[in-house]
Amino acid sequence: MSEQAASVSDTGRRRAHADVLIVGAGHAGAQAAIVLRQRGFAGTITLLGDEASPPYERPPLSKDYLAGDKPFDRMLLRPASFWAERDIDLMLGDAVVRVDAEAHNVVTADGNEIGYGTLVWATGGAPRRLACQGHDLTGVHGVRTRADVDRMIAELPAVQRVVVIGGGYIGLEAAAVLTKLGKHVMVLEAQDRVLARVAGEPLSRFYEAEHRAHGVDLRTGVAVSCIEERDGAACGVRLADG
Repeated sequence: MSEQAASVSDTGRRRAHADVLIVGAGHAGAQAAIVLRQRGFAGTITLLGDEASPPYERPPLSKDYLAGDKPFDRMLLRPASFWAERDIDLMLGDAVVRVDAEAHNVVTADGNEIGYGTLVWATGGAPRRLACQGHDLTGVHGVRTRADVDRMIAELPAVQRVVVIGGGYIGLEAAAVLTKLGKHVMVLEAQDRVLARVAGEPLSRFYEAEHRAHGVDLRTGVAVSCIEERDGAACGVRLADG
C-alpha cells in the first residue's frame, strides 16, 4: 500500500492522496475504477461517493426494489470484497464541496482534504425538483437513490392514493409498481403525451394505453400549481387550471 495511505474507517481506507480520485460512486465511476485495474494501472485509486452504500445499479430502484422483489445486495455492482481485493479505496457517505484544480485537491463536506494526480468527475445527474409551493413537504419524494426509495417504501403502508408527477420512464415504472401494490395511482404529465422527450408518438400511446388498462389514472397536458398541505404533510395536488 502507498505510504500516503491515511486512516482506516468503516467505509474503507481513506487516503490523503490518490493517484486517481474518482468523484461519484455510481455506475460510471465504479466502471472507471474497474477498467483502470483491468488495464494494469497500479497506482492508488479512491472512489468517493455521497451515498453510504457501495456502488449499485440504479434502474431497479423504481421497479424491482420498490416492489420488494429484489433485495439490495443483488443490486450491488460488485461484492464488497471486490474493491478491497483490487486496492480500490471506497470513501462513502461524503461529498465534494470544493475543487482546487490548480493545487490538485478537493475538500469534502466532512472536512477531508484529498490530493490527486488525476481527477475523474462522474457524479451523474440529479432529478429536477419541483419548484412549486409544497415541494418540500413530508410525503413528496424524488427517485434517485436507495435512500429516496427507502423513505417512500416506509410511508406506503399508510398510503392508498399516490400522485406521480412526470410521465417519463421512471414515473411510469413507479406508477406500474405502485398499482401492482394495490395503490390508486394518478400520473400527471405536462406534455401532451408521456415519454415525449425520449420516444415517438406510437410508443407513447402504447404505454398510455397499457397503464390505463391496468388502472392508472393518467392525465397529459396538465401543469401542477402547488402541493397541498395538511398537518405539515402533502395531502393533494392542485393543478394550474384549478
